[in-house]
Amino acid sequence: MKRSYTIILALLIIFAAGIAAVIIYQSSSMPSSTDEPSETAESQQEPLPEQTPVPFASMSESDGVIYVSELLSGIPDAEVIPMQSMCFAIIGQDVYYITEGDEEFAPELRRCGTDGNNDISITEFVSPLGSPMSIGDYIYSAYYTEADGGINNGIYRYIISEGRTEKVIDGEYFIYGYDSDCIYYSTNDVSRSGTVLYKMDYSGENRTEILNFPVHTDSIVVTDSFVFFSAYDNNAHCYKIYRSPKSGNGNIDEYAFECFSDSFDVIGNNIYYQAGEALYSCEISGDNETKLCDLSGGSYAYGFLKFGDSLFYREASGENEVLYRLDLTANEKQPVLQ
Repeated sequence: MKRSYTIILALLIIFAAGIAAVIIYQSSSMPSSTDEPSETAESQQEPLPEQTPVPFASMSESDGVIYVSELLSGIPDAEVIPMQSMCFAIIGQDVYYITEGDEEFAPELRRCGTDGNNDISITEFVSPLGSPMSIGDYIYSAYYTEADGGINNGIYRYIISEGRTEKVIDGEYFIYGYDSDCIYYSTNDVSRSGTVLYKMDYSGENRTEILNFPVHTDSIVVTDSFVFFSAYDNNAHCYKIYRSPKSGNGNIDEYAFECFSDSFDVIGNNIYYQAGEALYSCEISGDNETKLCDLSGGSYAYGFLKFGDSLFYREASGENEVLYRLDLTANEKQPVLQ
């Protein structure tokens, strides 16, 4: 169910909590690229030590403190970083953030302190729509533009210690997940009969195909043991969530519950999703389905972020969009930004 690029942008904008960026520009230089995904690629580098991936998002937590940009300054008890971005990560003592870009300027990766000082430009081959993340000495991002025939499309990494950007994979790809060892990505090839998911290690080597879904989907979540994805069920006339072993070996299991949309997330041991006009959660096993709160009539929920006992999410209806904070201990929601 891989859709056109326009629909993919819309869904990724939803997942990134309302980020909007249209990337149209000409580039005169391009870092060197590597080959297409190969199941026989062999690593020539020592494996990286296990480290924790840090995703870029509209909110970030560091040492127990929630940080937001000026665009979300209305959130109570959050430290505001004086910069304009809905896509950032705190790495060590620095804040790395991505600008939205416009018709004239491409998005760029910038760096500043949590006080906003020492703000400098880093690189341009990133995108808030490319599921950017950091691990160890690397920042990864998928990048897409329709300019100049798409010769700059690919997955890039910025090497922090060297201040250097390189293209890891050439072509139109999207990042869907990561763990301590690998990054998981797929191609935007609608000519295929389904969605193919690849993985590679963080050195850019050992690229292999691990799953070939029988349907097109662009809602994929990767956890320690499983790959989750959603797809529309034409017989049930609703979305269903499916689960497959991350190894690619084993059955694809279908969850019994029906979903209002293909927007869902897996955080910790729980799945968060919308059924009808309510927000629900259940365990990864499918047990203990719990209604968390009612949603406004005709709205859909997306963009889930969990910090402690608080779940932040957005409700959208037409052109209206509200950011809510849900207290998971009392199942009470409060609007924090409209």
